[in-house]
Amino acid sequence: MGVARLKTLLVRLEGPLQSWGTQGRFGIRDTDREPSKSGVLGLLGAALGMARDDDAQVATLRQLSFAVRVDREGTSLRDYHTVGGGTFRGQPHGVASEGKAGSTALTQRYYLQDASFLAGLGGDDGELLTRLGAALDAPRWPLSLGRRSCALSARPFVGIVDGAPREALERYVPLVPRESGRKEELPAEVRLVFETDAIQGAPRQDEPESFALYGRRHLVRYVSSTFVKTEGLVPCT
Repeated sequence: MGVARLKTLLVRLEGPLQSWGTQGRFGIRDTDREPSKSGVLGLLGAALGMARDDDAQVATLRQLSFAVRVDREGTSLRDYHTVGGGTFRGQPHGVASEGKAGSTALTQRYYLQDASFLAGLGGDDGELLTRLGAALDAPRWPLSLGRRSCALSARPFVGIVDGAPREALERYVPLVPRESGRKEELPAEVRLVFETDAIQGAPRQDEPESFALYGRRHLVRYVSSTFVKTEGLVPCT
């Protein structure tokens, strides 16, 4: 009986705005500089039509190893929000946690503008990866880049290739200029963030255990980063 070969699902994450917060609270909603594993698995769950409280399916997806290549870093955007205040249907409308009806909460929400990423999710279950790729092409629910308001501007499913995520992202898919028509000089190298062990990596509370609405839970994973020269990348076929 042959040994199952490790394969990687490649997912393009590109849009006008993205937000991948792993530490923010109500008042300040942050974003990391690249997509979080929990956010990308949530996107896959939406494509599958997965229920929020389907912890068994989350456990299956969590076993996939994860890496992400930063093809275009983008820039940071801070958006000022107010929540509550005024009236709704003639009644004071506010935020209960503020202690009184009609109260207003001030929030700051951060986004990445004009960023582009290539994520890799790896495992030895080729059937699962194929099913995920098909779901990305025909999602059950709308897909978003971290928040519902952040729509994708590119087809997310790129392909399935041999090897682990880090290896795949170091080899495949050349960077291309944006489709706006204006010329864009490609960088000589791009940043690659990958999973590793506790000795070599930095901790992130970003390993989803449950997406239940009132019972979200995340475990710690460890990540490190390197740089990839863009000249040596080859097309994914």
